[in-house]
Amino acid sequence: MAGSKLSTGKIVGIIVAVVVFVLIVAGGIYCVSTDQNPVEAVQSVFSSNEEKIVGKWESQDSPGISAYVFDEDGNYDSYISTVNFSGTYSVKGNKLTLINPTTSKEVVYKFSISGNVLTLTLLEEDGREAEVNGEKDVIKYNKVDELNMKTLSDIIGEVAGEVTTTEASSDANE
Repeated sequence: MAGSKLSTGKIVGIIVAVVVFVLIVAGGIYCVSTDQNPVEAVQSVFSSNEEKIVGKWESQDSPGISAYVFDEDGNYDSYISTVNFSGTYSVKGNKLTLINPTTSKEVVYKFSISGNVLTLTLLEEDGREAEVNGEKDVIKYNKVDELNMKTLSDIIGEVAGEVTTTEASSDANE
């Protein structure tokens, strides 16, 4: 049997198939090592997570009570009510590290940004996702133009108003 030669077209096709296969395998390894889903990994190729996180973010569950502001220069401000904590941050893949300059303590989150929603999942020191009452510790923030932080007096007033309303409706039911 005579040796058969592959045509140039077949050789190019094989090379393209091998390159695509290698890219898929390498992408899978990258996704596993950075704990990203493939969609987030592809999105990060076309836009930088560092650029996307810059801005003002207000908690969906506690608007006016919890917020972050991430600056382009790697500094951040964290707000609880009108109390402000500042520090530096770094982004590596889908990991956000917040550093308190006073104590040098680090808090690490896995994060994703979809549209105008920032999702933060707290990570344990060993890299596992933290849990509270058996559920992942996940907080979502909306990107906003301006923060509307409530003072402690506002919060106390709202809680007192809710208590008064609850007491009034339970008195009416008696």
